[in-house]
Amino acid sequence: MRRYLLLEDGESFEGKAFGSFMEKSGELVFNTSFTGYYEIMTDPSYGGQVLVFNFPSMFYYDFKLDIPQGDRISASGVVCKDSSIPSGESFLLIDKQMKMQGVPGIYGIDTRKLVKKIRDTGNLRGIISNTPRMPDQWDQMNTENLVRMFGTAQNYSIERESERRLLFVDLGAKASLIDQVSKMGSLDVVNIFSLPEHLENYDMIFISNGPGDPQDKIFHELKQKLRSTVGKIPITGVCMGHQILGDVLGAGIEKMTFGHHGSNHAVGNLNQSYITSHNHNYRLNEDSLLKAQIPIIHRDLNDGTVEMISMEEKFAMSVQYHPEGSPGPVNSTGFFDRMKEMLYVIRV
Repeated sequence: MRRYLLLEDGESFEGKAFGSFMEKSGELVFNTSFTGYYEIMTDPSYGGQVLVFNFPSMFYYDFKLDIPQGDRISASGVVCKDSSIPSGESFLLIDKQMKMQGVPGIYGIDTRKLVKKIRDTGNLRGIISNTPRMPDQWDQMNTENLVRMFGTAQNYSIERESERRLLFVDLGAKASLIDQVSKMGSLDVVNIFSLPEHLENYDMIFISNGPGDPQDKIFHELKQKLRSTVGKIPITGVCMGHQILGDVLGAGIEKMTFGHHGSNHAVGNLNQSYITSHNHNYRLNEDSLLKAQIPIIHRDLNDGTVEMISMEEKFAMSVQYHPEGSPGPVNSTGFFDRMKEMLYVIRV
């Protein structure tokens, strides 16, 4: 069956259909990973986005190797270059899941041309459509709905044999991230609509990754509560949590031209470097960090994006990359060791 990827600037790509026959729209983002496709597709941070896989083939990957990062496919749609569909069990598994969950896919298009376009012009909205007809108008995406859709619907606890209790603010967290943080102590996992009244009763606050715009008004209450708690107990975060903590400490947030999405980004400083997993369209503004006197610990070694901040005197620390990988390398898991030090040494 023929299928079309229609872009808001009027350009279109013709390909073939897989997955659901529904038509879906979203912001186009490209991912440079060449493994972990199902983990990427189920990462809640991709909520509301159409995933373009940059690697020439995803169909011959063994999807059964992946550990889902959410309870469903989060991406609105999937775009890939493969010229034909294999008949193996692995692909049939992912195709069935996409059909069941209403996620359309398009294959057989020139993704190199599409990725170059995104890099040159910035992220565009697109529709995976069954006809070549452009929409009469493009609906504005309400990013504030995304945290409602992909954050935890109900608060819950993970009990450990530990003297420490952490508050895990779930904005759309990856399963592997929850697993890593839960190794440090008991967790109360909460959404932003039912935050505890007194955050300082916890030994640490952790702010997760998630989809959408960290500048949305929906995060106002969370930021206000965090501002009144900074310096009293450790506050840490990853990805969107990094951006929100930076905002709380006095930094500004800016949208990137096409973001970082992949599992092969080098970050570090003059003393050390890591290959890390990324998924973000926003970053902290460096000038505002310098003005607020927030120390920069790691940068992206390709474009200089701030990747880690730490204010020891305020017990605050966060990273833009994903130290838990999934997919991707895990040689940056030392971030969790730093968290543990803050939790068990600084707070003793």
